[in-house]
Order: sequence, then structure tokens, then C-alpha cells
Amino acid sequence: MTIESTPSADKPNARTEAALARLHKAMRDIETEIAAHQGIYPFNFGRVTQSELCRRADVKKATLQNPVHKDTTRVEIMAWLDGVSAQLAQTRDGTRERVTEVADGLAAEVQRLTLALQAAEQRIAQLEAENAALRG
Repeated sequence: MTIESTPSADKPNARTEAALARLHKAMRDIETEIAAHQGIYPFNFGRVTQSELCRRADVKKATLQNPVHKDTTRVEIMAWLDGVSAQLAQTRDGTRERVTEVADGLAAEVQRLTLALQAAEQRIAQLEAENAALRG
């Protein structure tokens, strides 16, 4: 076996790099979904776990236990999960309360927009009548 054919610390394994890329992409996707859903993770009953991240990244959870990842990637993921979990309700009831709270806020916003639309439609009708009177 030659030196060129042995793996080195300078050249990481392609599978490892691909798994890391998928994990980081899944982390970004989860953060984006939470932001898009007013702070609620829309899957897995609102919980973000190591298993959920691995499922989203198509990486076996056991992969994080091997020597390459155990002290690096897994530690990074656990810190990220702690940060994300601090922002999320952790129980089904907590998630349900949060969803209800968001839905109530959205219902109020719909009501406000409906009133604004009605006022704008009345103003348009008034201006059209004035325009017709001025032309006629």
C-alpha cells in the first residue's frame, strides 16, 4: 500500500463529508421551517430531536455514535438542538397552545384586513361615483 492510497487527515472521507453536508442542510431547512411557521416546527408533533434531524438528513442515528462523529458532529448537533429546543414548546399540549395562539393572531389579522378591504371598496365606489358625476 502506498502513501497516496491511505486516507489522511488532510483529505476527509467523501461519505463523511456528504453526511455532514446533509446534516447541515437539514439543520438550515428546519430553522427555515420554524421561522416560516411562526416558531412552530410543523412536523413530528412540533419536536425537533436528534432522530428527527437524522431522518431529515437521511443519516442513520448510529452514524453519530462512531468515532469520527461522536466527539465532533454529535456535540455540534446536540448544542444546535438545545438552542432550537429552547425556542419550541416541547409537549403536544404546549405545541397545541402555541398553534392556537398563532391561529388567534392570524384570525385577528384576517379581520383587520377584511375591514381595510371593505373601507377601500367603499372609497373606490365613492370615487367612481364622483368620476361619473364629473364626466356626465
